[in-house]
Amino acid sequence: MKNLHFGAGNIGRGFIAQLLNNSNYHVTFVDINENVVNDLKNRESYTIKILDNVVEEKTITNFDGINIATEKEKLYEKIEEVTLITTSIGPNVLPIIAKDIAQGLKRKVENNNTELLDIIACENMIEGTSFLKKEIFSHLTADEQEFIEQYVGFPNSAVDRIVPAQKHDDYLLVEVEKFCEWVIEKNKLKVENNKNIKGVHYVDDLNPFIERKLFTVNTGHAALSYVANYKGLKLVSEGAINEEVRSHFIKVLEETSELLIKKWNFDKEDIRQYREKTIKRFENKLIVDDVARICRTPIRKLGYNERFIKPIRECLELNLQYENLAKTCAYILKFTAEDDEQAIKLNTLLKEKSIPEVIKEVSEIDNEIVLDTIEKTYNNL
Repeated sequence: MKNLHFGAGNIGRGFIAQLLNNSNYHVTFVDINENVVNDLKNRESYTIKILDNVVEEKTITNFDGINIATEKEKLYEKIEEVTLITTSIGPNVLPIIAKDIAQGLKRKVENNNTELLDIIACENMIEGTSFLKKEIFSHLTADEQEFIEQYVGFPNSAVDRIVPAQKHDDYLLVEVEKFCEWVIEKNKLKVENNKNIKGVHYVDDLNPFIERKLFTVNTGHAALSYVANYKGLKLVSEGAINEEVRSHFIKVLEETSELLIKKWNFDKEDIRQYREKTIKRFENKLIVDDVARICRTPIRKLGYNERFIKPIRECLELNLQYENLAKTCAYILKFTAEDDEQAIKLNTLLKEKSIPEVIKEVSEIDNEIVLDTIEKTYNNL
């Protein structure tokens, strides 16, 4: 089996490639980082360090690399050869690679290549593959789209593994936590072998699992980090054991847990265990993760369908508690970073407009009680 993976970063090398490697896929990484791509081309293996009570090492083999900037022709040829295309490049980059994927798919149509293919976006976003498909199709004609619909599957997926920011002399070495979860919509897969990847959880309805992860791991991670950053703490693990920070983000998770139970009919005990497991992941001192990294792109994290505003909106609809979710938004507004474009823009907006006006603009939420809670919390910080 052959895979083409866009993004040779820590998630790609330290998560997706590991699971595919375990199922005997050959992984061709696509990236723009020349040092990383050259190592992928010239080496036969690299190491993943799994940071748990006992540090475990995994050796990854059966891979190569393509430089997306200089090897377009090779990339388009590869798109016709593989049975699985995956991504872990970040939501903002998906529209950029969509054009290249579309060019490869045009070749597939021109050559009447009816070999089945699946394309899966492994990103921290809801319906990432659907978004990528829309971007790809914007570069295809109606006839090309019809052909691709018949022979290419576009299942959405949810991925979860904490991979801290890191730097090593060995460009390919990557450190990860032990926990990992990759959930894929089984009914949208075209290739039978892609339904048997070891370690993948296949489901008919992905939405409950996407939101369980988004509203627990992503919401909790960010809630912890914004409060910890405001209080001058540097690491996620420090925030997880700080009494005040811990109290806040656990209250946030209790709110989102109630939402998940009410909305998706999750078992209460199962959600409690998932929440407790998530908290323990944040406490892992071997995962040296800077809270400032988690706090980056604050405007995106205040988005209408993102990890705070979406659960707030749905808690309002279901008459559930959301106060601590709303309070976290005030801490997001307090975040500053001279090298973060969104933080700079947000700080500029705060100088020009009132707190409610800023929240309405970046989040599209206009509930007066929510806006008042955010404003009062902000003013009291």
